[in-house]
Amino acid sequence: MGSQEDVLRQLADSDCADATVGWGRPGHVGLAFSREASDRDAAVTLATAQMAQALPGAVLVRVDAG
Repeated sequence: MGSQEDVLRQLADSDCADATVGWGRPGHVGLAFSREASDRDAAVTLATAQMAQALPGAVLVRVDAG
């Protein structure tokens, strides 16, 4: 995915201004979203699609905070 700066630039250039970025293990990026929506699943689906566009080739793993 490139450097942390590259990842941040790609996210900043995307439609995901509501993503909070966290760095954990090398090569992993943690994202949390704070968006308003009438349907949670639709919001998660949209965020996942936007991340796939912003970070092509990244393996996305969905974890619900419950």
